[in-house]
Amino acid sequence: MLFRVELALAVPLILAGVRTALVLNVGTATPATFGVGGGLGCLGPSGITNQRMPVLVLRFVLTVAMASIMDWLGTLGGLLIRPRGLEVD
Repeated sequence: MLFRVELALAVPLILAGVRTALVLNVGTATPATFGVGGGLGCLGPSGITNQRMPVLVLRFVLTVAMASIMDWLGTLGGLLIRPRGLEVD
């Protein structure tokens, strides 16, 4: 009963949490460079110290694009994993 009914009904909520975590991880990786984390935010400090607005705009556009792609991939994965016959409104 657990796998056939309860888990099948919980899958959309679990996948919504996974999608949210993916997007939050992309958003958190951007300012990680200020804590000597490197990664996605390397364009930030160089754009701020050199006062180059196009570099900062590029950083934010890339971040938004990556978060949108992660959200889309999470949606696609949710469609593939969701049990057949389960309608989500």
